[in-house]
Amino acid sequence: MIVKFRSSALPLLALGLLTVWSATLFTQSKAERVEGEAVIKKVYQTILDRYVAEIDPEKLSQAAISGMLRELDPYSQHINDNNSYRLDAITTGEYGGVGMHLGRMNDTLIVIAPMDGTPAYRQGIHAGDRIVKIDSVWTKKLDLDQAARMVRGKKGSLLRLLIKRAGEHDLLTFELERELIKVPDVGYSGLLEGRTGYVKLSNFSKFSAEDLEQAIRKLSKTHLNALIIDLRGNPGGLLSAALMSADLFIEKGDLLLETRGRVRQANKKYHARRNPIVDENLPLAVLVDGGSASASEILSGILQDYDRAVVIGESTFGKGLVQTVTRLTPETRLKLTTAKYYLPSGRLIQKREIAADIIYEDLLPNGDQDYFSGNHRRFASGGGVSPDLEVKDLNMSSLERNLWRKRLFFKYALEYGEHNPGLTLPHHLADSQVDSFYVWMEGHGTFPPSDLQRWIARTDDLIDSSSSIYPELQRLKTEMEALEFVQQQEEVQAIRLQILNGLETEIANVVGGNGARVAASLKHDPVVIKAIELLASANELSAILAQKDN
Repeated sequence: MIVKFRSSALPLLALGLLTVWSATLFTQSKAERVEGEAVIKKVYQTILDRYVAEIDPEKLSQAAISGMLRELDPYSQHINDNNSYRLDAITTGEYGGVGMHLGRMNDTLIVIAPMDGTPAYRQGIHAGDRIVKIDSVWTKKLDLDQAARMVRGKKGSLLRLLIKRAGEHDLLTFELERELIKVPDVGYSGLLEGRTGYVKLSNFSKFSAEDLEQAIRKLSKTHLNALIIDLRGNPGGLLSAALMSADLFIEKGDLLLETRGRVRQANKKYHARRNPIVDENLPLAVLVDGGSASASEILSGILQDYDRAVVIGESTFGKGLVQTVTRLTPETRLKLTTAKYYLPSGRLIQKREIAADIIYEDLLPNGDQDYFSGNHRRFASGGGVSPDLEVKDLNMSSLERNLWRKRLFFKYALEYGEHNPGLTLPHHLADSQVDSFYVWMEGHGTFPPSDLQRWIARTDDLIDSSSSIYPELQRLKTEMEALEFVQQQEEVQAIRLQILNGLETEIANVVGGNGARVAASLKHDPVVIKAIELLASANELSAILAQKDN
């Protein structure tokens, strides 16, 4: 006998089958969870009761938690309140350390960005540097919280870092003295040429949006022609701070961001809650680089999706995950990735490089799908926020890197200031000052040695003075020293402009402090220079922002 169903009964039957199937899966999942929890508890109790040596229960718990978190993404962490330097920086605005933001990528501890004016910045730590060792501890197995605890410390204490830098054959050693690091959200704001306003936003903490708004309103009193928001090296911070910052530019009611997670509470949509504080026709540029992460990517991505700003620089870090913090004990918290965030166009900017294990795959975007701005400009998902106009900083030669790393520009600027009292800013140097700087380095024996120079210095230990060829070897050594001297001068000549820029920047630092140093450095910054040129050209700006995808 063939049983026939009425068409109206089919949906009810399907619903019933789906309900039974869902209930079965839920029961199975719950049973597996209970079984897993029981196994963990049994292992914990067995170790404490039977292990050959007595185990500290707290240390065993910490190890178990760390082991579980290592199987997740790099941003999920167990936080001890006494060592949570990053949260301290966001909530109180200061901590003891050397001033660099850390991250992990492919099992490597990296510097996301050094903070302006801090020991890390002054000693020449660069974004992208890979930290191999902190003091005597290798970093490969350190999580971010452990690394942060080791880098952070009492003011005046010393920190030794071993660093691998792209393009450098040898590992680099840095010895830094810890200071009280204050985290200004607006590192600098001022007026550039052509009445172009400039705001350097260094962090996204509790008061970032308020500070940004105050800076923009102050600049607006000068009747701005354009505005630049510099997010380079900004590692992010509070999601709320990024959204409140976007509120300053986006029309009230427009979608800013959507978060999606596995539980209902993680699924949220955020809309602009106020009217913009700047005219919609004011040309706007946002500067980004590989050190721009998290909240920086949210702000720059929102403005890019709405075609409100042209994004200039290099691709951002690529962090599209949202963390929430849960109190575990009076002293500890769990920071857990609970959602992914999606920009107004629908794109997720999470970078694939964090996927060292299959467990991360669900966190990554679909690379085959395209997304579009309000003007129908095409964006790909993943890999951070790509700039509308790619502009790279000048490549540093080995000599220039060493001059910054050894703080020779700063040391010369100190002496220059002592010999020239009453300096005012801006202070411009004559080209001949490069030669004076070279003579100063030679006189102080501080000119960074080359590989050839180091080899020459070792020859006396390698050459046997009783050898019959000793006089010839000495003559060869003298000729090589003369060759090295010529090469040294040629290297200086090749970077005369960069040396002059470095000297002017550090003299400004000595005379006027960090704000003056930033202002001086902007005059030679190729990304800022290009942004000023672009914002002054209505045709070029329109060609980028209004370009529709066909």
